Amino acid sequence: MHVLARSPRIVVASGTRTGGARPMAWQVLFERSFGGAVPPLAYRGTAATRLPAILADGHDSEPTLAAGWSHPRLGEAMAMGPVIQAFRADWLPDDVSRALMGVIVFEEDGLSLQGVRAIVQELGLR
Repeated sequence: MHVLARSPRIVVASGTRTGGARPMAWQVLFERSFGGAVPPLAYRGTAATRLPAILADGHDSEPTLAAGWSHPRLGEAMAMGPVIQAFRADWLPDDVSRALMGVIVFEEDGLSLQGVRAIVQELGLR
């Protein structure tokens, strides 16, 4: 797991969603990477092509509380795509401008550590 930015936390997970650690292990590692208490998170997976928009806008589509838009478990979101957005569940959907806590990117569908690092640097995230 490579942390490329801190706010929002951008993490590149080594490998694919189907290889390596189980979803619950990735969720625990990601949440512990914040240090200290983490508020309840809602996870949403999406396609690799949406990564630049997510990092620029804070989400891939307007957040809602509708069932299926996000999930309390990372494993459910992983089925939706290799780019996983983590939102503060208590800030959805009203405070979306600050709700994105982080993004987990799995190395698949053309995504690589170097490519994600380039996008993060281009957008000036730290």
